Amino acid sequence: MTGPLGRVLLFTLAVVGVFVYLGEVLTKISGEGARAAKTSVAAGGSPEAGEALYWGKGKCHTCHRIGRRGSAIRGPDHENTGARAVQRARERAVKGTPPRPGMTATAYLVESLVDPGAYVVEGFKNEMPAVWKPPVSLKPDEIRALVAYLQSLGGTVDVAAITLPPEVEQAARAGEVRVAGLRPYLPGDPEKGRELFFSPEGNAACGKCHLAQGKGGNVGPELTHVAGTRPVEFIIESILDPSKEIASGFESILVVTRDGRYLSGILKKDDSGGVELVDKDGAPVKIPAQEIREKAVQKTSLMPGNFKEILTVEEFHHLLAFLQTLR
Repeated sequence: MTGPLGRVLLFTLAVVGVFVYLGEVLTKISGEGARAAKTSVAAGGSPEAGEALYWGKGKCHTCHRIGRRGSAIRGPDHENTGARAVQRARERAVKGTPPRPGMTATAYLVESLVDPGAYVVEGFKNEMPAVWKPPVSLKPDEIRALVAYLQSLGGTVDVAAITLPPEVEQAARAGEVRVAGLRPYLPGDPEKGRELFFSPEGNAACGKCHLAQGKGGNVGPELTHVAGTRPVEFIIESILDPSKEIASGFESILVVTRDGRYLSGILKKDDSGGVELVDKDGAPVKIPAQEIREKAVQKTSLMPGNFKEILTVEEFHHLLAFLQTLR
């Protein structure tokens, strides 16, 4: 092994040995890193994981805003939520159903996600879905991560303080949570539904008022992620009975002018200068303050309530099939 061939063989074995050693080390480091990450999530997640959920799977941004990102039409602005949660917890201690004396800021944040109807911020409606139920369906560790992210927005992150209600943990162990209610009974064709949605001359023509996938109007709520935030039962009911639950920020307002005109639309602005509306066709309507005799929020949606007569059974299911692709 002292000749040239022997030296080459020894060098080759040494190189192979180094690569094997490095491979074992890297595999161990990678495995430990993966286990550490898994342990972190199992222990309650992290603000970083929660941030990804907020802007991703959780679809929180479709109703809430942080700074200039997202939408705050249907839900409160979440900027500095971690700090505001302290005051909200105090309010929740004496309000809600039932009151929660001694509630902590963390407990308030948990409740706002798993039982959002228990306490609704003034000026908004009880319309947020529980994030552990379909279609959002966040797992317990994901809920903890989301709470940690909300804590981080102007507050102090305390993962150890995050405790979920037993029913949420039990539901996760039992498997998928199911919601009973209206269900489609025909499969429907999403492509035909898409045509019904966007065709201005079709029987549905939803795109005249609703935005989806970057196309459509701005009279009604954006529907780009509707199936990711609302169960199919809610979508069916919204089509067949649109006035039953009108989304926050999209209520119709009636303005009676001093010269006897009756004008209605979605309120976009109301200040000392007057009122700005968007009518059912998406056209802006400005009414100076000196011309307004009275104004009142209406209980009837601008969305037509006769789709059960306008659409055939097949068309309805085509439309529903398309809407269920919007996640």
